[in-house]
This record gives sequence, structure tokens and C-alpha cells, in this order.
Amino acid sequence: MEHGHPGGASERRARILAATERLLRRYGPAKTTVADIAREAEIAVGAVYLEFASKDAIVEELSQEQHRAVMAAMRGAAAEGDRPFCDRLRAVFDARARSFLSLADGGAHACDLVHCQSRAVKAAHARFCDEERALLRDLLVRGARAGELHVEEPEVAARALLRAYASFAPPWLFEGPREEVESALAAVHRIVLYGLVRREP
Repeated sequence: MEHGHPGGASERRARILAATERLLRRYGPAKTTVADIAREAEIAVGAVYLEFASKDAIVEELSQEQHRAVMAAMRGAAAEGDRPFCDRLRAVFDARARSFLSLADGGAHACDLVHCQSRAVKAAHARFCDEERALLRDLLVRGARAGELHVEEPEVAARALLRAYASFAPPWLFEGPREEVESALAAVHRIVLYGLVRREP
């Protein structure tokens, strides 16, 4: 720890994270080493290990931050006003796609923090998937209680929705022409979501 500087450790941690993020955007996790991170942060290699047990621990924290930002956008969309639940579900998927796409503007490897072969990124992404499934399940349950949606098994329905929208999440979201995403997403909304609307017998 850095004595005489109460905020020294947290400041050093922030410098390490910022340096790592810059490197990852340029080179990706596989080509970034702890020595690279220390050099970029202008600290000793040993100081990196005072804050993080490994490179994977740094990458996982940064990946979690990116996933948290996406989840915050999705939760914000889910909570907007008193709109019908189908419209809220649509807004959630739109917010997810926009948030992930915005990462692509951050450099050649910017998307690696939400999708790559790194164990750390996979761990962060798995937690994100659990959270987004829980968010969808909650919306489906509430929509069914409100009499707006026809959903017999919310967990199964949430998983099915995520499969239906898989191409609008990493890695597939980044592979097609960006200008086609919005129209394709709108088409999937029409086909998938509005079939959930409860209709009078």
C-alpha cells in the first residue's frame, strides 16, 4: 500500500484499470500482458499485483463494468412510464442492441470486453446473461399479472426470447452491416414480441 496517501491505493487501482482498458481496446486481452499494463499505467509490475491477483482479474472487472452499463440501459428501458409490457420488452432489446453497438466505436478490440475467448470475459458475460434473463422473466410475470401478456411459464418464455434475439447480441451483433440492425430488429419485434399479447377468446 502507498503510505502517506490515503487515496493512493484506490488511485493506483483506477490508473491500472484505465491503462488496461486503453490497451485492450488496441490489442485485445490475449496480446496484453501485466508488464504492458504496468508500463502504460507508469507503475511497477509489483504494484499491479498489489491491486489485482492476475491479468484476468483486471479484465473481468472491466468486462463487468461494460456489462453493468448495458444492463443499466436495459433496466432503464424496462422501467420507462406506464407503457404496455410488449413495448417495454421491445425497449429493453432496443437498449441492449444500442448499448452493445456503441462499444464498437471504441477501437479495434473494444468489443472484446463483452465477447472473446478470455475466461474473465466469459465469466462476466455469464453473470450478465443471468441478470438479463431475470429482467425479462420479471417483465413477463408482471405483464401476465396485468392481463396484457399470455405467458404460462415465464422462465421458459424468457429463455425463448433470448434465443430469438440472440443475433442482436454479441458476437453476432457485430458481424452484420450496422445499418441493417435497426430494421431487422424491428421485424423481429413484430414477429416475436407481439405474439405474446393476450387476446380475447
